[in-house]
Amino acid sequence: ADVTVQKSANVQEINSLPPLPMLHEATLSYLKTRKNLLAFSGGGDSTALFFLLLEQGIPFDIAHVNYQTRAQSHDEEAYAKSLASTYKKEAFIFTCNLPEKNFEHHARHTRYRFFEQIIYEKQYDTLLSAHHLGDKLEWFLMQLCKGAGLVELLGMAESEHKKGYTLLRPLLHVKKADLQNYLSSHELTYFEDESNRDTTYLRNHFRNAI
Repeated sequence: ADVTVQKSANVQEINSLPPLPMLHEATLSYLKTRKNLLAFSGGGDSTALFFLLLEQGIPFDIAHVNYQTRAQSHDEEAYAKSLASTYKKEAFIFTCNLPEKNFEHHARHTRYRFFEQIIYEKQYDTLLSAHHLGDKLEWFLMQLCKGAGLVELLGMAESEHKKGYTLLRPLLHVKKADLQNYLSSHELTYFEDESNRDTTYLRNHFRNAI
């Protein structure tokens, strides 16, 4: 599916909406003393987190995976490199081709294997993911439909201890609409994957219909 670049601002509309909740103070204090790696796709969520971390003076570098599945995949990679260069961050890039069958499963396995390789080789303390409140609700509904148990239903947590590092989701309490307002008010460029509207995928059905 094609990808479109989003960049817009409607000042009156933004001013009428509640402000973006701050990142938790405890999280900020923790991150300021750690070596952090941000999983960066170039989409709205990870772009918002990139600039929120900058505003708070959090040290971090970025890791980006180019699956080469869409016309602008290489533009997203170039954007990641450009931001890293502009803001003096190190950018780790991995380019790959994956089978179409069970693509989401293979993509998740591939990117986390790549992230963990960087973490272990460069000795990062944390991996930062831009999952937000909507993602948490989608996860809950998907697991519920599978008849999952309590552990799986509550599986997406703000902090998870992994082997040798901590996975943090500092936006997990933030609504998608608040992130969109932040991006618009700061006129930040980001990419939107049109395939996210394809409701043949269960996650997208929950995202768009429910």
